[in-house]
Amino acid sequence: MPRSNRSRSTQCGRDAHRNRTRSRHRSSSRRNSRRKLKEKNFWSALCSMVAIVIMCTSLAEPRWISLHGGGCRLRDCIPLDHIGTYQFFYSGQFVDSYDFSCQDGMSGSHLVYKYGEDSFNLMDNCVTHKAVKLMKTIISFTFLAMLCTLCAFILDLVGPTQRSLKLIHRNAIFSIIAVILCVIIDLFCYWLVSEVLFLQKMTKLHTGSKVTVTFDISFYLIAAAGGMGVFATALNCLRRYPVNEDDQSHSLLEAEHAIDCVPPEPSGGLPDNHPPPPPYSA
Repeated sequence: MPRSNRSRSTQCGRDAHRNRTRSRHRSSSRRNSRRKLKEKNFWSALCSMVAIVIMCTSLAEPRWISLHGGGCRLRDCIPLDHIGTYQFFYSGQFVDSYDFSCQDGMSGSHLVYKYGEDSFNLMDNCVTHKAVKLMKTIISFTFLAMLCTLCAFILDLVGPTQRSLKLIHRNAIFSIIAVILCVIIDLFCYWLVSEVLFLQKMTKLHTGSKVTVTFDISFYLIAAAGGMGVFATALNCLRRYPVNEDDQSHSLLEAEHAIDCVPPEPSGGLPDNHPPPPPYSA
């Protein structure tokens, strides 16, 4: 009889332990889902998505800087009034000598840049060697800014719970890097305008003609993408997050584990560790 009670109590203890384990797993999964939902930031993700679209548009837009009054022209002696990224995706090169046979009376040295595989993809007196390097650097930095913004967008949607990723997400590290890259891109654009302006003044058609080199739409698109990155950074950094959530969840898990480690008491309330009595003898 005592053995059956002991086995019954042991079985009940195992069932209770199994039930507590299942309930603990269910509560832990619910707690993790709630924590993920608290870490998600859909408004910041929206700002990052808009910034990515704006940067893609700036790369597709053919006008980064506008030219007027200088000696920049195409192969058919047609004046070129803009410079964009599409002219520098191809690994172009400068041509030493090429006869444009234009009837405009231009003389002196010519900087001929071949920006495509076709023989018609030629620009005369539009860019210098330094301007080409600056434009390719702008393209590279734009892709880096898009990559950082994409990482920030993914973190805003996923809502990471790991300590390192959560620190990066809450402090908007990727958005801050993207904003800094947008500022650097605009600074490179200013440097590019200075280089092209100097060349246009040296190669202008007439002595008294006015030469203007200004920023165009892609420059302002990059500035707008940086502004959206500032909004995404503010939405992450100014948001209130629970401070001691990890410590509380860790203490709750330890308390549940300590409860599970308590052995079940026997049914009679006293420990049943006495040896069985000797057999009855008449």
